[in-house]
Amino acid sequence: MRLEKLPDVVFKCMSIICLLLVATYSLFSQIGISVSPPRLYYDLNPGETGTQKVLVNNISKEHIMSLSITFGDWKYDELGNNMMFPPDSLNFSCASWLSIDEGTYFTLNPGENREIELRMSVPEETEGYKSSVNTAMVYVTQMNAVDGVDADGAAIKVNVRQGIKVYHNDASATKKLIEIVELSLDSENDRLRLSFNNSGNIWANGTVNTTLFNQNTGDEIVLDESVFYTLPGDKRTMFLPFGKDLASGEYIATIIIDYGDEVALEAAELQFSYE
Repeated sequence: MRLEKLPDVVFKCMSIICLLLVATYSLFSQIGISVSPPRLYYDLNPGETGTQKVLVNNISKEHIMSLSITFGDWKYDELGNNMMFPPDSLNFSCASWLSIDEGTYFTLNPGENREIELRMSVPEETEGYKSSVNTAMVYVTQMNAVDGVDADGAAIKVNVRQGIKVYHNDASATKKLIEIVELSLDSENDRLRLSFNNSGNIWANGTVNTTLFNQNTGDEIVLDESVFYTLPGDKRTMFLPFGKDLASGEYIATIIIDYGDEVALEAAELQFSYE
């Protein structure tokens, strides 16, 4: 259902340690790098070249960082999780279009930062690419492991890696369209299940807002807002937990997806009984 609108990352790696845990360790060891921005957007037509600037900072006060820059591919799975692949693995990859004039290896002294120009050169012929949007990943990786300390005071060897997502579109990629496929009740887990598709030809990011109206008492419950990111052709499933115990009764769930369209929202309703 379409509604008219009213006008108006640090990825870290170390041996035998999970990537998601390393951010905690860096707080204690003061070893790491910061890379910004986390996303880069290129609006280029076939045959055009453009550059974006990336700032890399050695936040360590003691350790020299020997760093390398490499490229890869990524996409979202159905639940919105990031999936990583080698460069040029995906048919919408733009990893091979990227280059750095000053080279992909450099060293930063403690507290030093460097601005790097990331160049994208779009081929004249792009018929082989099956999307109006292309993506890649840029990795900044520490090559020299240094001694660190984890949250429990144990000595560890630390290597740091951070990724930047790259997006490319050309002039044809202008249509944003999110379409709801299904809204259902997952009663066993006290949550709603929402499925929708990105049916446009450009990435679409936005928020899902959910309210539950108790028809017996007249109470309205506003669930936590959920954020999503999609690429063209993505099929997405989101689970929207109730967040607290609901009183038994007859409910109307209202879902509104705002994805940046200037004139419309996507919405759906579901009536269900809860015991």
